[in-house]
Amino acid sequence: MAINDHKQDLFDSLTFFAFVAITALCLSFTFSMVVYHFGIPQNPETFVLTNLLVSACVAIPTATLASQHEFRLKMYQHRLETLASIDPLTGISNRRYFKQTVDEELKRMRRTQQTAGLVIFDLDHFKRVNDRHGHKAGDAVLQEVAAIAFAELRGPFDRLGRWGGEEFVILLSNVTLEQSTLVCERIREKIAALTIDYKGTQLSVTASFGTCLLGVGSTLDLAMETADLALFESKRAGRNQVNSRRTIEIAA
Repeated sequence: MAINDHKQDLFDSLTFFAFVAITALCLSFTFSMVVYHFGIPQNPETFVLTNLLVSACVAIPTATLASQHEFRLKMYQHRLETLASIDPLTGISNRRYFKQTVDEELKRMRRTQQTAGLVIFDLDHFKRVNDRHGHKAGDAVLQEVAAIAFAELRGPFDRLGRWGGEEFVILLSNVTLEQSTLVCERIREKIAALTIDYKGTQLSVTASFGTCLLGVGSTLDLAMETADLALFESKRAGRNQVNSRRTIEIAA
């Protein structure tokens, strides 16, 4: 969860606390004035002050408990949203949330008449890592690969997600097919140069990439199919390389 979200939740809780406390004090003061007007006590000033003090002793703990409950509820809601959108192993978007953000980006593209690059890549012979060194070793590799790919995102509209297993997807906003291919090459080279020290064992992997260009009339399903075909070509040609294709557009 972002730090700004925590600050906003804290501000909302403090605002709620102040509202409850002030409301209780105002009601108490109004009640005191009514009693004072219709039945003056022997010491009206003392009565009003005592009444306010008692009301404050009730209002402040009540408002505190209420604001704490609201704050915890918002934290829980944020936690549920995070679990629903983030892959717990790598910390990047999961498949469902990635598809949602791509749909939003496609709408933005139609408004701005921009293009985007869609990338699918997976790790070559990744099953061997799991079979030889165990799934925890494989998890360590996936985390490092996700970190490398995330570092290559260029701005707030680029997206990275884990599609499933050892397969990842990237949305590159406002790029040409050539630019998308260059980003893929940078990630591929960094993955190929990666060495992970796992319990004294040096682990290394390579990755194959498929990328395509999404135009204004593209759809996610069509782009995924096109990028997947490009990925297949990379694997058939020997793996550890990038293949690109242009997506056929349909009417927007």
